[in-house]
Amino acid sequence: MKARRGFVNPGGWLAVAIAILALSGAAGCGQDQTTATTATRAATVTAPPYQRRQIGYFKGLTEPRPEAWQDVVADTARLKGDGINTVTVEPPVLISQRAGRRQAVILQGQAASAAAMIDQLHQAGLAVCVIPSTKSPGLKPQVDTSDAVLGQLNADVLKWAGMAEQKQVELFAPLDDYNLVLGTDKGDAWSKQILPQIRQHFHGLIAAKVVPDVGAPPPPGAPHDFERLDYRGYDYLMLDIYPTGTVFDQTGFTAYVDDLMKRANAIVKRDGLRGVIVQFGAWREPAASEPLDGPALGAAGQASMAAHLLQQVMPQTRGVFYHGWTLPGRGARGFPVEATLSKYFGGTGPPPATAATAGTGTTTP
Repeated sequence: MKARRGFVNPGGWLAVAIAILALSGAAGCGQDQTTATTATRAATVTAPPYQRRQIGYFKGLTEPRPEAWQDVVADTARLKGDGINTVTVEPPVLISQRAGRRQAVILQGQAASAAAMIDQLHQAGLAVCVIPSTKSPGLKPQVDTSDAVLGQLNADVLKWAGMAEQKQVELFAPLDDYNLVLGTDKGDAWSKQILPQIRQHFHGLIAAKVVPDVGAPPPPGAPHDFERLDYRGYDYLMLDIYPTGTVFDQTGFTAYVDDLMKRANAIVKRDGLRGVIVQFGAWREPAASEPLDGPALGAAGQASMAAHLLQQVMPQTRGVFYHGWTLPGRGARGFPVEATLSKYFGGTGPPPATAATAGTGTTTP
């Protein structure tokens, strides 16, 4: 009777009796009482919550622009066809401390959309990596390391660790490039302090996401900044690798990557980690949204660089993430580098490019 309360005249007992008879007849029409009860209970059963997946090797994509996250969601079938099994979501942190009023509103909206993005990716059959980030257009990633700011950073990071656990995220990193954001020494101290707290909130795999060097790369054979950090307690060391300078030298870059891999895997043994994960990418062409911070390789050169790097690092790592799907000047979608990712990630290859799906000025081979 509860479900039909809105249709009964409280003052009309005849209407009540008619309604009862109608309900009784409906319940007995073509099924017994047990069947009707079972059907009612079945209708209230909800789908089981998402359960974290075990990923043997992360073949991933990072899209750093929240405004492009829905493009990634729309292309999940294409990503899986390319062999991609994991997508990184980078929610912004330290919003009110770093941004003006208008920018803060934008970043707050991006943070709110990150949770929905995680659900959509999981529903599409992709694993998720969550890495809170201080990188936003117009804002430097480095932050003030005062006690007040670090206290808020801790609160933000632990909030996202809790969210990642609630949504059964497959991989979590406390802060994107924390040695760059906080400096090598302060970043190391912060990492040691926050990791035990994160373990209380998040029970999946945790990566330490760092850049090889906070400043310019050292001379060949010299130690890198990332080697000075202590990664004990983490599962993975996650290392950014990008070409630097203005002119690209494939031979020199290969030697640089080889040195990083040897040193990173030595860190894995030193600190008892599961392995190394690499995030990489390269400029194809200049973009108005961001100044060049490396050589522009052109579409063919970007794909060639990716092929060399993937062939080089995949046997030595536990995962690789490409930086950018629709990212201007760098993204893979519709450019030859997408076919390269598909080849090395074991995909079936990207579909033929169309006016709606192709990268600007190119077609997919």
